[in-house]
Amino acid sequence: MAEKVIEAIRGLERDRFRAMVDGNGPLLDTLLSDNVSYIHTNGKRETKQQFIDGITAGRRRYRQIEIQSQDVLPAGRETFIVTGRALIEMEANNGALLFPIAYTAIHAQVDGHWRLVAWQATRCAIE
Repeated sequence: MAEKVIEAIRGLERDRFRAMVDGNGPLLDTLLSDNVSYIHTNGKRETKQQFIDGITAGRRRYRQIEIQSQDVLPAGRETFIVTGRALIEMEANNGALLFPIAYTAIHAQVDGHWRLVAWQATRCAIE
């Protein structure tokens, strides 16, 4: 049972990163809980709508998000904690910005569906 859920959570993480790259607001809307706490690498906290609007309006443009490592751990029956590292490539005003991050994501059952309820990322030194 847990293995199936862990694989489903991994799939949701991939789907969310793909939606961020593609600018897919409707998919992001279904993957994020209404009261998600989304904290970026610069410490800025956004609501669900602020996060989606930034992407769909083109103020934040992701070129690629590559998962480098990922652990998915159950924290009860309806909550999973994901810790991982990813390589982020963003479109900046002066070209591409490439940087590694470490992140923690929390997924929980909301009305029978898995949703991202919290995200916090930290920019890492390039090793």
